[in-house]
Amino acid sequence: MRSWNLKRKTTAGIATLFLMSGIVPVAVAEEQIEEEASQEEEQAQEEEELIETLTLEDAIQYAMDENTSLLLLDYRLQHLQSQVNELNHEQRDLSRDIEDLEDSMSDLRDKQRETGQNTFQTRYQIQQQIDQLEDTLEELEDAYKELTSNQVSFEYQQEEAEESTKLATTSTFMGIVMKEEQLSFLKKALETEQQRVKNAQKRYEIGVDSRNDFHTAQRELTRMKFEIEQLEREIENDVSAFALDIGIVYHPDLQLEPPSVEELTIIEQEIDTEELIENSYQMKQAKEALALAEYNQEQAYEDSDASSYEREQADLQVQIEKENINQLKMDLTNAIDELFLEAAQQYDAVMNARYELDYAEEDTYFLSRQWEVGLLPKAEYELAQLQVEQAQFEYDMAKYQYFLLAQQIESLKNGIIPTSTGNGGRNGFSL
Repeated sequence: MRSWNLKRKTTAGIATLFLMSGIVPVAVAEEQIEEEASQEEEQAQEEEELIETLTLEDAIQYAMDENTSLLLLDYRLQHLQSQVNELNHEQRDLSRDIEDLEDSMSDLRDKQRETGQNTFQTRYQIQQQIDQLEDTLEELEDAYKELTSNQVSFEYQQEEAEESTKLATTSTFMGIVMKEEQLSFLKKALETEQQRVKNAQKRYEIGVDSRNDFHTAQRELTRMKFEIEQLEREIENDVSAFALDIGIVYHPDLQLEPPSVEELTIIEQEIDTEELIENSYQMKQAKEALALAEYNQEQAYEDSDASSYEREQADLQVQIEKENINQLKMDLTNAIDELFLEAAQQYDAVMNARYELDYAEEDTYFLSRQWEVGLLPKAEYELAQLQVEQAQFEYDMAKYQYFLLAQQIESLKNGIIPTSTGNGGRNGFSL
């Protein structure tokens, strides 16, 4: 008895000890788990290949492979396909059951004809079963029609989402490239501004310029440095978010390679507007909705049990879908016209920027000759060089904008028409 009491007290004492000191081992364990998880994460990232230079083509491919919205749409489509297959299977089973009952009816008629045995009651019961099964079959056919219509709409949505993902990825990629070009230009402008501040300081020290002129130059230099720092942070955040969106590992040395936009030609509309509209996913989905409404209208009039209200509602739904199509045609026509007009205007902007660059280079050439023979201060020549850099920057920006518009026009052929009204707003401009 003493031995049992001693054992019980010892066990209780150990339990109490662990209860009192339980925080320590739990904390240590949690710390070890977190440390191991962190090490595993770091090791996984090290094992995953880091991309040094990312092209637009690769970015689009990564986005297509890793886009969760596309994956979700694919799962939904598979789920819908499974429902369609299930209904199709049930329809076949019901049709076989009805055929079996009809065969039984025929056998009973033959039996009554041959033997004179009255089979009316049995045949009546079988007919009741057939009528019930036929009603159920009609309901299944209606459900099957609606599901297949939804399936077609989902397929259009999936294809549209894939094309929109390509366009959105291109838009985001080029947005970052344009910011990087802006940063490069600002850094070159900073060098010129730093030299200008040094010159202003010398002129102030010898009494040529006022103290206010010197301080104004300093403030401009400070403002430019702040703008550069802010833009650097924006680019870092944009690249990090973009890498996350397309499913690659971000690291500070990740570089985006600008696409070649040297060969630019004016864009002309090669496909008629009506054909572009008919091939658009917006119109395909609208026509599928009209087809379903017309099917429901037909069923309402064929169903003797349908009320006048149900038929009226079916009629109105058809009219609604037809008006939706008419409105959509107008919206898409305007969107196409505006896109080609914008492209033509941007092409003119590219040409004007090219001319301005040529003029700036020509002016700088003559100023360089004057500087070489001592007729022009170095500061004025450096300012002229900066003007060439600015003209080059504006020319590059104009080309990138035109490149983006060209991509949008290319997407028209693939069924994507960007609109600002109707059907969920403008398509394909965000990830």
